[in-house]
Amino acid sequence: MKLLLWLISLFAIAVGLTMFAQLNTGYALIFLPPWRMEISLNVFVVLLLLSMIGVYLLVQMGVELLGLPARVRRYQAAQAKEAAVKLERDARIAFFEGRFQRAAKLAAEAMANSSEDDTFAVNGLLAARAAHAMRDFTLRDQHLEQLKARLGHEHLATLMTKGELLLDERRYSEAAQALAAARELAPKLTNALKLELRLRQREQNPEAVLKLVEQLAKSEALDEEQAGHIRVAAQLQLLRQHPMTPVELKEWWKKLPSSDQHHPQLAQAAAQRYIEQEAPELAKETLEKALDADWNSELLPAYSQLKLALPVQMAQLQKAEEWLKAHPRDEQLLLALGRLCRKRELWGKAQSYFEASIAVNPTATAHAELAELLGQLERNDDAAQHYRAALALALQA
Repeated sequence: MKLLLWLISLFAIAVGLTMFAQLNTGYALIFLPPWRMEISLNVFVVLLLLSMIGVYLLVQMGVELLGLPARVRRYQAAQAKEAAVKLERDARIAFFEGRFQRAAKLAAEAMANSSEDDTFAVNGLLAARAAHAMRDFTLRDQHLEQLKARLGHEHLATLMTKGELLLDERRYSEAAQALAAARELAPKLTNALKLELRLRQREQNPEAVLKLVEQLAKSEALDEEQAGHIRVAAQLQLLRQHPMTPVELKEWWKKLPSSDQHHPQLAQAAAQRYIEQEAPELAKETLEKALDADWNSELLPAYSQLKLALPVQMAQLQKAEEWLKAHPRDEQLLLALGRLCRKRELWGKAQSYFEASIAVNPTATAHAELAELLGQLERNDDAAQHYRAALALALQA
């Protein structure tokens, strides 16, 4: 329909121009001494239009010819950019396929063909990671130096990558420098804090680990369970590295969160330090609080073997008998009660508790304890029987 309308319009215009030309009898006079020319006005109008069209086409041709070098340069740049993008894509695929040598080669080529800084950074970081995966640390460091030379000392992605890769290589001092620079640029960057946490853990620096864990926990970068495990491990490391007097240990222990005070490993380690410092009463207090808060029978062997004064032993036995009401079938608690009764020379009760522990779950330890008790009571045949049972269970284990 539109084509038909255009055709009708063109024919109408042609008819109108024809009629106008027939009616127009004027002429144009062109005078250029000593020449003089008269032509029809219609012809003059047509020639003028053709001349204008010709000049326009010549100007356009000149513009196109003058702009040709720029277009060629743009075309070549586009081709180079497309080639660099293809190299980068192929390098990424090779990297994720685990073909690190090919990835390093392609990324290095893409890096050389990168005109923009962002593209250069992406390809350089990929080349460095691929070289690191091949354990070619010299090549990796060359790529990192190229990145620093072009992008400067304050390029966050380069600093983060350098810190992570040097940490993996156990070059802790240089990794710490890179991460410190990254932290200056982005103090609240979570991944930088996590990398520094790994670094401090490998350096066995528990004080720094505890500070970083608190920061990460507050920003919810670590869940409570993860933070708890790391915090307890750091506190155990702190106990091993820094000897403390009983008073110092007690003050330090009070400052810990209650969840950490009740952790079985930490409570047992603190109790062991008290025992080493000849403060068994404080060890007893620590273990009792941990067991009251969160029952864990792994603490009972240490609890039952504390060397306490006789009045304190009686209180210890009463405490264990209170626990038995809540945990009547705990074989470790029954075994601990047997040991405590034996210390108090309550032979009959000790034998009953040892036998109850064996009835719940026979273990080599319980049989050996009962055998030793029966030996003290000069019941040698019964003692020998339990020694054989203990040996059989130990061999099975």
